[in-house]
Amino acid sequence: MGRVYVPVKIGDPLRQRVKEVRMLVDTGATYPCIPEKLAVEAWYATAYMEILGRGDLVPLRVFDVEEPLLGVFALEALGIAVDLSTGEVKPTRGFIVRA
Repeated sequence: MGRVYVPVKIGDPLRQRVKEVRMLVDTGATYPCIPEKLAVEAWYATAYMEILGRGDLVPLRVFDVEEPLLGVFALEALGIAVDLSTGEVKPTRGFIVRA
């Protein structure tokens, strides 16, 4: 299996500024990591993240990374897992979307 990418809506906690970002799924990373150009001036932040229509506030890290990484914390929080046989992300359980 090669690299797995997923479109993620990411924005401020109040969802006033939300944009879609292509993120590399990294099941070896705990938190999502984004480069400074996508973040506020903080090394640790809380952001709104939405994948497959499932959205919630998720803690993330701001690091000097080559591309945005989607860590396992966000996947678990949103009830999503990587299907290793297909390389796709899929829901693992029911989820109540927060307004």
